[in-house]
Amino acid sequence: MNINNPLTPALYKLMLACQILKTTDAKILASHLNRSPTTIRTEFQRILTLMDVHCRYAALKIAEDEGWLHAQKTGEDT
Repeated sequence: MNINNPLTPALYKLMLACQILKTTDAKILASHLNRSPTTIRTEFQRILTLMDVHCRYAALKIAEDEGWLHAQKTGEDT
């Protein structure tokens, strides 16, 4: 596991959903994750602040490049 991964389990699930669905659209992700679009937007703001980037795609790229999306297990893979 990468020690430098700043993503909480909830933020990890959001970023993983972005990768799987190939989108950062809050409405699509909210539907997939059973959350409200407002919650998704708030979580994205947390991600952008944590990663010190200004767009969702940059955050996703960093998470992929750093291997953060493969370092944690959600328990939903069964």
